[in-house]
Amino acid sequence: MGGKVQKSTGGSFRFVDLMIIVIFLSIAALGVNLFRLDLMNTIDMRNKEPVGTVIIKRNTVQRRHSDRVLWDRLAYESPVYIGDLIRVAEISAATLNVDTSSLDLNENTLIRIVLSPDGEGFQIILSEGTLSFTAGADSPGSRSVTLGLAGQEVRTGPGTVLSAAVDQDGASVRVSEGVAQFVTDGRSREIPSGSAVVLSPDGTELREKAVVVTYPPPNARLLNSGREPLLVNFVWSRVNLQPDEMLRMEIAADSGFNQVFRIIENLDRQAEMFFDNGLWHWRLSYGDSVLGVGMLTVADGAGPRLTSPALNSLFRYRDEPPAISFQWTEMEEASFYILEVSSNHEFVNPQIRLQRTAAFYSDSSLGEGTWYWRVMPVFPRIFEGVSSFSPVAFFRIERSATETASGEQVSLEDWLASVAPSTVDFPPDVPPHLIPAEWVRQAEPEPEPKPEPEPVALVSPELRLTLPVNDARVDGLTALRQQTVFRWESSAQVTSSRFVLSRNANPLQGRPAVEIQNPGRTIRVDRLGEGTWYWTIEAQTAEGLTIRAPSPRRIQVAPVPLLPAPLNPQPASGHRFDIEELRSLRNITFNWSAVRGANAYIFTLFQQTAEGRRQIIRTEPETRSSYTLNNLRLLDRGTFVWQVEAVSRGRGGAVEQRGRIGEFTFIMDFPSVGPIEIEETGILYGNQ
Repeated sequence: MGGKVQKSTGGSFRFVDLMIIVIFLSIAALGVNLFRLDLMNTIDMRNKEPVGTVIIKRNTVQRRHSDRVLWDRLAYESPVYIGDLIRVAEISAATLNVDTSSLDLNENTLIRIVLSPDGEGFQIILSEGTLSFTAGADSPGSRSVTLGLAGQEVRTGPGTVLSAAVDQDGASVRVSEGVAQFVTDGRSREIPSGSAVVLSPDGTELREKAVVVTYPPPNARLLNSGREPLLVNFVWSRVNLQPDEMLRMEIAADSGFNQVFRIIENLDRQAEMFFDNGLWHWRLSYGDSVLGVGMLTVADGAGPRLTSPALNSLFRYRDEPPAISFQWTEMEEASFYILEVSSNHEFVNPQIRLQRTAAFYSDSSLGEGTWYWRVMPVFPRIFEGVSSFSPVAFFRIERSATETASGEQVSLEDWLASVAPSTVDFPPDVPPHLIPAEWVRQAEPEPEPKPEPEPVALVSPELRLTLPVNDARVDGLTALRQQTVFRWESSAQVTSSRFVLSRNANPLQGRPAVEIQNPGRTIRVDRLGEGTWYWTIEAQTAEGLTIRAPSPRRIQVAPVPLLPAPLNPQPASGHRFDIEELRSLRNITFNWSAVRGANAYIFTLFQQTAEGRRQIIRTEPETRSSYTLNNLRLLDRGTFVWQVEAVSRGRGGAVEQRGRIGEFTFIMDFPSVGPIEIEETGILYGNQ
């Protein structure tokens, strides 16, 4: 009863605590040592000779050195070395230069770079995925590059172009150009252009149906130097196909072919197709079997859009010419740009001609006069075709008239006497063909008459899809604003039915975009997006039979066209506000002609400076075809750019149709002799 219970203080240090501390310190030391080794290996790599470089990379591409445990990300112009393991993630790609050869790696691909079996060259071992390979020229000092897959070796001659794939079903090689040698157990045989070799997982050669596309080459990169879609002529050879076995070609925007844009049936050995700029995937099929896949890139080689200086800008200076900032839009996959600035529009002996990897350049060497400039993108040599210069833009540089030759300011009265009213929108020495057509007053063109709808064709006697007709083309804006109507008929007594609408060429496979049970004979679908759609009906009869349409129907929903740019701007483009006009102004009203089909307009105002454009105002879509600027304190001397975009708003105020931007300039031409004062009668200038 009277005994005391002693409480444990918990201050004793147990053996298990010591062991935990030792374990954690060991793990930390191991991590630091691994980091040190990895860092030292990275430093040592600088002393090794790379076997190639990355020339194009899209999204995630990783590399692991043979003596490292960590993966690092490859970037543009990263070197690659012998022993490197390179993997390309999903929706990614990479192009490597290995010695004089070029190697394209598609998504979900894994390769290793090693020495070739003879020790004289390099070998690319494809573990999984797909690649295309272009052998370089046989030049002095160059080393051979071979391909290893499924335990086999593929040797190539100079200029040979081939594609290879490895997956769980085996491996394949397709030779598009030149000659390759397939080496098995020390014996080699020739694979000529247009031939294919297909292997099972155990290395047995299979006699499979296949196609070998000889043009365009695998992973082709084509330059489009025009403003219209590029026509591409596909040519292929047929392997193990009978003469009457016709093929189907599909073009899609994604590798899974969920967004199919066009299908051509009954093809033999070639097909012609127009492509917009961008990345496109294609595949050739016979029945349900895919015989060949590939992709091509159409790059915009027509020159970038010149953004600054704005067309017909005016720059004035007193003592030293201003530094002009040239800016243009970046072009994907361009290696560099060529900038030319000249005092003549034919660019004879240009004042500036230089290469730039960035899409901007600043220069202060230009003096008084009218200057013309243009930019041309230059792409890597793997691109086929030539690029062209952008449309020519021009600007002016003037020495200010507000000071004498000795640098003293003249009086305001003398300055006003020296300035004549400006009645010319553009410098008189500018050729008319360099002035954009949208800046010239002109009547709006009459809309083209719409074609008569095609007659409805009834095909199947059991279940017929009647509307829309096959390959019907639906206006993109109509598909957004109105319901798209589908109709079907059947002579049988139907107890249940299912309507399916999909991006898949076989809409009954996969997950459809729209599925309606027992929809009736007329179906209405809201807000159908642009692209290619496939639809069909599956029904059950009273006798328990399943009936379908003989084949799905395909409809094309066209892209929503851009509204035209507004015309007849006021003030007219290039208008100069001189001191007399500014004295009577309390505001500036910008007007333009209404655009057919538009119900709102977006107005934007920029100031053009030597460093580029500075946005002053941007409005939300408004119904008026004018905008009044009441706060003239926002304006300074110099060139200003104003833009108007016509838009069409639908339900809820959402913009359904965008427009081409009309861009115009005006010049505030007044002396900087004192601060601006705003009164009810207009603008006054005070003396400092």
